[in-house]
Amino acid sequence: MIDKAINKDTKKTMLYTLGLFLILSLVFFLITLVIQINADTVLKNEIMSQEQLLVDVEKTIVANKVNRLTTDLLYLTDILAMGDSGRGDYSDVEDHWLAFANRKMIYDQIRFINGDGDEVIRVNYSDTGATLTDSDDLQNKADRYYFTEAIGLDDDQIYISKLDLNMENNQIEQPIKPTIRLATTYYGARGQLQGIVVLNYSADDMLREVEKIASTSQGEIFMLNSDGDWLYNSQDTSKAWSFMDDKRRDESFKNDFPNVWQTIQSEASGAQIVDTGVFNYTKILTADKFALDSDHSLALGLEDWTIVSYIPPDTDDGKLLTGNLFDAVLLVLKNNLIAYFLILMLSLFLGALLTVNKVKNDEIKHFSEYDAMTGVYNRRTGFEKLTQLYKNSVKNNGENSVCFIDINGLKDVNDYLGHDVGDELIVTITNSIKDKIRENDFVARLGGDEFLIIFEGLDENGAEAVWQRIVADFEAINETEKRRYLISASHGIESFSGTSNEYIDTIINHADEKMYREKKIIKKNLKIIREYQPDDENDPVQ
Repeated sequence: MIDKAINKDTKKTMLYTLGLFLILSLVFFLITLVIQINADTVLKNEIMSQEQLLVDVEKTIVANKVNRLTTDLLYLTDILAMGDSGRGDYSDVEDHWLAFANRKMIYDQIRFINGDGDEVIRVNYSDTGATLTDSDDLQNKADRYYFTEAIGLDDDQIYISKLDLNMENNQIEQPIKPTIRLATTYYGARGQLQGIVVLNYSADDMLREVEKIASTSQGEIFMLNSDGDWLYNSQDTSKAWSFMDDKRRDESFKNDFPNVWQTIQSEASGAQIVDTGVFNYTKILTADKFALDSDHSLALGLEDWTIVSYIPPDTDDGKLLTGNLFDAVLLVLKNNLIAYFLILMLSLFLGALLTVNKVKNDEIKHFSEYDAMTGVYNRRTGFEKLTQLYKNSVKNNGENSVCFIDINGLKDVNDYLGHDVGDELIVTITNSIKDKIRENDFVARLGGDEFLIIFEGLDENGAEAVWQRIVADFEAINETEKRRYLISASHGIESFSGTSNEYIDTIINHADEKMYREKKIIKKNLKIIREYQPDDENDPVQ
C-alpha cells in the first residue's frame, strides 16, 4: 500500500510538473517569439529604409549629373553663337572649346556638325589634354544615329543618347569607354539651322560616383538600362555591358530575375521581397518625366535607367528579410533549448535581466547621443539632427542656419593652467550657448574645442543676433568673474534652405571657412591667459 501511495504521489508530481512546465514553457515561448518577431521587424525596417535611401541618393546623383551635362552643352552652343562670324572662321570658338575640355576632363569629344553631317569643329580629349582635329581629318557623320535623331530637334530640345560603350570601326574601343552623347541644334544669327553641337561624355565619371555610394549598401547595387541589361553591377563587374557582346546578350538582370523585372517596368520605384532576394529600386531618368534645370526639354534617345539594391537570400540580411513565421519559430526553439529545462529559475532571472538590460540600453543610448562633459549632442547625433532638419527644409522650403564654433586659446589654458581649467572653459562656453539659444535650436560638440549651433528657422542675420547675445555673456563673465583666462570663441555662420541644393558637409565647410577667417583676425590681438595680479584671490596656480 505504501509503495502504491508513493507511486501515486510520484505520478501526480510528474503530472503537475508536466502541466506547469507546459504552461510556463508556452508563456516563455510566446514572449520570446514576440520579442524575436519585433526585433526582426525593426531590423527589417531599418535595412529596407537604408537601401531605399541609398537608391534615392544614387538617383539624385545621376539626375544632377545629367543636368550639369545639359548645362555644359548649352554653354558650348552659346560660345559657338558668340564666336560665329558668319564667314567660316571659328578660331575663337575652338580656343574656348579647347580650354573648356581641358578644364572639365570628362568630354572625349566636342563637335560642331553642319546640316550636311560634316564635322566643322572637333575637339578631342585624352590623358595628354585637349587637341583640335585638323580639317583634313574631319569626317562626315550624316549616317550616325545621333546626327539623324538630333538634326530635326526644335531649338529648345536636347538629345541624349543611350549609355553604351564607344565603338570604333564597329568594334568596342579598348579600354572600354562608357559614353553618352548629348546634342542640340545650332541656329545662326539669321535664325537658319546651321547644324548641331555634340558632346561625347565619358560616363566613367558618373559610374564612379555610383560605385562610391554603392559601397555603403547592405547588399549589391545594379544600374540597368531600359532593356534590363547591366550598366553597373557591384556584385559581378564582368556582367556590365554584356549586352554589347552578341554572344552574351542573355546575361542580363531581366533574364536572371524576370518576375522582378516585370514589376520594375510598371513602377517608378518600390521594393520586392521574393525567394530570389530583396530588391529596392527606383527609376533614375525617364524621358517623359525628367525635368532639366533650364527651359529646354529632353528629346528622343534617352532611355529609362533604374537603380536596384539587391540583397541575396543566402546572406544574413537576406535570410532575415525573406524569412517567414515558421523560420522565426524554429529560431526561437533552437536558441532556447536549455532554457526550457531551467524554466522556473530562468523566469525569475529574466525579469531581473530585462530590467538590467533596459537600464543598460538607456545608458548606452544616452552616451551614444550626448557628450559626457557638456551634456550637448555628440557629433553623430548632431549630424543626424541636422540631416533631418535639412530634409524638413526641403519639404517646407524653410530657412535655417549653422554656426561653426571654435574655442579660442583652449590649448594655452590646458598648457598653462591645467586640463581641469580647460574643461571648465569648455563647460562654461557650452552653458552660455545653451542659455542664450532658443528652445528649438540645438548644440552639438564635434570634438575637442569645436561645436555646432543649429538655428531652426533663422537666416544668417537672425543667427548672428543670437550669437552676439552669446558673446555678450562671454564678456560679462570675463568682466565679473576675473578668471585667469578670457572666454572667447570664433564663429562662422552659413544659412541653408530647401532650395540650396548643397550637401550638408558643404554647408558646414562654408561655416568652418568663415570661422577660420574670423579666428585669424581675433588671434592677432587676443591674449587668452591674463597677467597674474598679486591681489588676485582666484589665481588657480597659487
